[in-house]
Amino acid sequence: MASDPVLAQRQMARQAATTARDARAAERRAARLASKAREAAEKAAEEAAREAAREAALRAEAAAREAEAVEKAARDLALEAEKQAARDARYAARKERKRKGR
Repeated sequence: MASDPVLAQRQMARQAATTARDARAAERRAARLASKAREAAEKAAEEAAREAAREAALRAEAAAREAEAVEKAARDLALEAEKQAARDARYAARKERKRKGR
């Protein structure tokens, strides 16, 4: 029976079908892995973009806080200068009144 050509032909056909089935399964696995790799790369790119946007927003917020602090310092200095000028004017007026009173 081992030398039966029909049996040998069937076994070869069965082997060819098995090989083809295995090849298709390997192609599907490769396609699945490629798809997962592509999705992972897209997700990484999106995450990097989100991180860059978040960092840019944080830098902008820090710059805004710094600008606000500088403006407040300028306002405080201007107010202090105004107070000093008013005090100097009061002292000068008092001195002038004393001088006139003599």
